[in-house]
Formats: sequence, C-alpha cells, structure tokens
Amino acid sequence: MLEFFNTEDNLTLNDIRSIEIKYSLSFPDEYVKHLLTYNGGQCNPNTFEFVENGQVTESNIDWFLAIYAGDFDNLEDYITIYKVNEIRIPESFIPIAHDPGGNLICISCNDNRIYFWDHERETVNTNHHHPENVYFIANNLTELFNILK
Repeated sequence: MLEFFNTEDNLTLNDIRSIEIKYSLSFPDEYVKHLLTYNGGQCNPNTFEFVENGQVTESNIDWFLAIYAGDFDNLEDYITIYKVNEIRIPESFIPIAHDPGGNLICISCNDNRIYFWDHERETVNTNHHHPENVYFIANNLTELFNILK
C-alpha cells in the first residue's frame, strides 16, 4: 500500500489557484486533488521504471514538490527555475517531484501523462515540445502510484 510522509501543511483550493494564476498554468484535476491531500513529501514505495533509449531504466521519487514557504522542494521555485527563468521543460509540463539525482518527474497539463525529465541528457538546442531527454512513465498519477515498487 502506498504511504505518504513528511508532507507539508494542508492547502486550500485558493492556494493552488493563486499559483496557477501567477504562472498562467492550469493544473490537471488529479494533481490538484493530490496537492490538497498530501502537499509534497515522500512516498513508500517510490521506485518506478521507464524505457530510456530502448532500455528499461529505474529511478525513484525522492520528494514530491509542495506549495509552502520553505526553501526545499518548493513547487513555485521549480516552476520559476524550469518554466520561467529558463525554459528547460516542455511548455505543457509541470514538475511535480524529483529523483535523488535532480531529475524531474513531470505531469503534462495537456493529457495528464507522467514523464521523467533527465537533466544529464539535456542539450542546448533541445526542442522544448519534444525534447530528447523526456521519457514516458505513466498515463496519469493513479497509474504512477500503482506501478511504484
């Protein structure tokens, strides 16, 4: 059974909507429900697999990002870094978690799919709509949670 721990204080829908408005984003409903329930933290189990260049690869979720005033694993800081200051992830993506190596787990606002963004494979001339360093993990958050081992 999936367990979340080390989460931040509970949020209101207005807390989430203020971030969406500030950054002109629209979070998927399933992600909004997740934030309202857990707001960041860690989970157990936390390991997932994805296919990278034809090879099955493993990583794990170190921390889910939270909406709070703290310095670490702050969703707003990650949005500012990866979507505002430096456009490093696809336009439709929102970073929702990271692995221990600083790679991102992202959700697509277009189709709710979950992707692994590998910063070691990032190139300067990457196509931000279909970058070469992005790998499919799951069709949605529920599927991600169900495949964690």
